[in-house]
Amino acid sequence: MKGLSLTVLGCSGSYAAAGEACSGYLIRSNKTNVWVDCGPGTLSNLQENIELNEVDAIVVSHHHPDHCAELPVVYNAYKYFTSVSKMRVISTSDVRRVTDAFQSDGDSGDVFDWEIVADGSVSEVGDISVCFSRTDHPVETLAMRFSCGTESIVYTSDTGRNWSVSELGLGANIILGEGTLLEHNADSTVPHISCKHLAAEANSARAEQLVVTHVPPGSDPLKHLEEAAAVFEGQVELAATGRTFSTTNN
Repeated sequence: MKGLSLTVLGCSGSYAAAGEACSGYLIRSNKTNVWVDCGPGTLSNLQENIELNEVDAIVVSHHHPDHCAELPVVYNAYKYFTSVSKMRVISTSDVRRVTDAFQSDGDSGDVFDWEIVADGSVSEVGDISVCFSRTDHPVETLAMRFSCGTESIVYTSDTGRNWSVSELGLGANIILGEGTLLEHNADSTVPHISCKHLAAEANSARAEQLVVTHVPPGSDPLKHLEEAAAVFEGQVELAATGRTFSTTNN
């Protein structure tokens, strides 16, 4: 495989729709596997694609439960059912804090090799470089740019309108962006963005392809797709569990 691929492990916003999972993604090069966000239900779906011992690192955007609540279960899986001695987890200090709270001694560091990152941090995982930018969200939340050679995928995670995708640079092959709201119900007090706003941001960032994710249960995903497609100048797709997108297909 050339370039980078993105496989959706779960994409429901805030809580999982029936038969679905919350936020989680698998980003892969031909050498490296990165599990991005561990929302409830994503552990099962990850194993439809790779074995647990094939994960090179777990990267978690923030400590809201729909993005990180699977981690205590992941801890048990690695500790008791694999030969992996340490799993690298790259995230915020709050993600570690809430994960540690599930352990009787208050420390998950016997299994997780924690790397705490913040706005402006850069981490290297195999041949994938990960750059972080803090978004506009009530808790510390990190958007990410995954780069391998000349290929790149940007993940917005959760954000309000006062953060720009361009903070992570221009020209991404794929932007995986939250489109939680539709413009008619967008509310400045809600720390999420509409698909129209997302698409305009993707245009400004000169992205080639936009993948809309984090659609909440009860909202029609096709309306989110249509709103983004009416604004974005490139190819627009809808995230769906099991779908894979590749930077080489754009």
